Amino acid sequence: MEDDKLESDDPIKNPDLDIAQLKFKLSLPEYSKDDEKKSQLLEVITVNDMAPYYEMVCEDFDWEIKEDALKEMKERNTEALQAFDEEIEYSLNNLSVIDVKEAYLNKANYLSKIGDRENTIKTLSQAYDKTVALGCQLDNVFHCIRIGLFFMDLDLIRRNLQRASDLVDQGADWHSRNCYQMCKALFSLIIKDFSVSTDIFVNAISTFICTELISYDNFIKYTVLSASLTLNRREVKKNLIDNPDILQALHLNSILNEYIISLYECDYMRFFERLADIEIIMKEDMFLHFHYRYYIREMKTKAYDQLLSTYISVKLSYMADQFGVSSEYIENDISNLIANGRLNYKIDKVTGTINNTPKDLRTELFKSVIKHGDPLLNRVQDLSRVINI
Repeated sequence: MEDDKLESDDPIKNPDLDIAQLKFKLSLPEYSKDDEKKSQLLEVITVNDMAPYYEMVCEDFDWEIKEDALKEMKERNTEALQAFDEEIEYSLNNLSVIDVKEAYLNKANYLSKIGDRENTIKTLSQAYDKTVALGCQLDNVFHCIRIGLFFMDLDLIRRNLQRASDLVDQGADWHSRNCYQMCKALFSLIIKDFSVSTDIFVNAISTFICTELISYDNFIKYTVLSASLTLNRREVKKNLIDNPDILQALHLNSILNEYIISLYECDYMRFFERLADIEIIMKEDMFLHFHYRYYIREMKTKAYDQLLSTYISVKLSYMADQFGVSSEYIENDISNLIANGRLNYKIDKVTGTINNTPKDLRTELFKSVIKHGDPLLNRVQDLSRVINI
């Protein structure tokens, strides 16, 4: 996130997820005493009169509340909300349903801007009840999803994604369908469903428009991280390395560029160096933080398997040199992955090699029969009872 781009008065970016990302960074141990970021967050809060959000932030971080500043923000909030309520009252008594809807939306946008989650959702619901057009209904639901993303309220996101799905099925336009898919992709990232996020991000590379959710740079970041995990080597080349839109974006991000290129070109030492940078990037992202250990482990497994699968046996010392680590590190790492069933190889301590172990197809077939056979027998038994009756 670019720190100098924190602007929450853009009506499109409402709420501004960059503010939530900054707050999340301050929750990390390495940034907990970062006075510059703290001052930056407090400045954004003050400029936008975010009294409800300020109280929540101070409670979460155990910061001392500046009562004078809070009082001034609350007074301006009260004055603004009173004007919105008067507008709503006048619209209800004198104007059309469309005007009433707009009055409610004006209030909801303000509440969203100052970080009042509960009242924003309540007011958006009131506006939705006055909304007839499908596109406007979807805009309302997308706003609820953005609120959920801002506060990391997974239940709110999930419920409104289902509402959006139902509305999209009624015949939404191209823009609304794209926004729905992007909301779904971000939620998939949060719940660690990288396969779904990859499908959506890759398909949206040439049509990305939802800047009210995330910046284009973040879109590229999420696309590369998801795709590098779930796609095979040929698909990575086709969808990322040979994609002109991705190439153009990666010229401005050397870490992501070297990360994906080094994996594809089997430059494992450089890949491990960039993977360490990716770990930091993921730790500092509120959508990816809770899965960074899983992601790093899976990418290491993918790199190990990519090298080992091309040989019958590989010296531990050779593999250690390829990855730029010690033989002991490689041995411990791979032995743990083998023990957990993540890699199908064997380590020969006598010769100091890792040997490729062919899969036992008979055992795999037996396990498959056991896995799928019991449910099938149960269904046959249930069917026989029905037939006998």
